[in-house]
Amino acid sequence: MDLNKKIEQIIVDKGLSPSYFADAIGIQRSSISHILSGRNKPSLDIVQRILKVFPDIDRDWLLFDNDSLSQNIPQPHKQIISNQTIRTTQNKDIKPQESVKNSSPEQLYVQSPVNALQRRKTERPEVVEAPAPSGKQIERIVIFYTDGTFMESKPV
Repeated sequence: MDLNKKIEQIIVDKGLSPSYFADAIGIQRSSISHILSGRNKPSLDIVQRILKVFPDIDRDWLLFDNDSLSQNIPQPHKQIISNQTIRTTQNKDIKPQESVKNSSPEQLYVQSPVNALQRRKTERPEVVEAPAPSGKQIERIVIFYTDGTFMESKPV
């Protein structure tokens, strides 16, 4: 069974839609659509993401052609320890903890992040004027923010 069919089988066995599966492993929905249609083969990154999000899937089955879909996770072995192997040590040289004479902590003066941020906001960076290339002038500068807003600045 090829890798594309195995991914399709994972989606069916997990009861997921292809779009939900793509969102779950963090890839574009079109990528999973192309894989399922046979147009593209899955990349190593996609295989790694599948194994990371679904750790119960057997790595050998996905990469090679072993039989089982689910990984046989071994149960932790219980070790039987006899009383003879447990040794208790008693050291008479160990003394109770002595109290520390100067137990007050040193005073540290740390600037809070809020104060540092406010100070940084009040400091204005130096305006550096670079010589404009001959015949070229700056028309405008646009700054795009992650929330979808922007700020446009035009030179004076």
